[in-house]
Amino acid sequence: MSQIIVETKITIQHEGQTQVLEYRSAHTGLTAIAHRDIAIAADGTPTLWDPTTDSTETVSDFDFLLAVSDGTLDLEKTANEGHASETVSTIRLFKDLPYMLGADDAYYDGGFSGTLDVIDKLRADDPDSAARKLKLIMAT
Repeated sequence: MSQIIVETKITIQHEGQTQVLEYRSAHTGLTAIAHRDIAIAADGTPTLWDPTTDSTETVSDFDFLLAVSDGTLDLEKTANEGHASETVSTIRLFKDLPYMLGADDAYYDGGFSGTLDVIDKLRADDPDSAARKLKLIMAT
């Protein structure tokens, strides 16, 4: 069994005051970890992960996800892929600011009042038309 330990330290300096926030999260009992360094071509929109169409994926679902880009990058998450109620949401990643999820849970068909399902697919797009590098770690 494997584990991933996340230790986060945030220092806020405002009006002569400093506040330090520290968090620790352990993800234990993991059986598979996929670690990818992905080069994304300028104007490219690659599929980063899609276990519904690629049977060679190391992980078919995830209990931990980390995405870190070397610049602005949009990360697209699809829930309930291929169904009439498929839901796509996008978040913007910023240079060196890690984005993490503790599970692949996602709602489709109505937001919070919809149906709880899982993220089935990840894609990326660079809004600045520049090549980017993305570190993607997924574990189950």
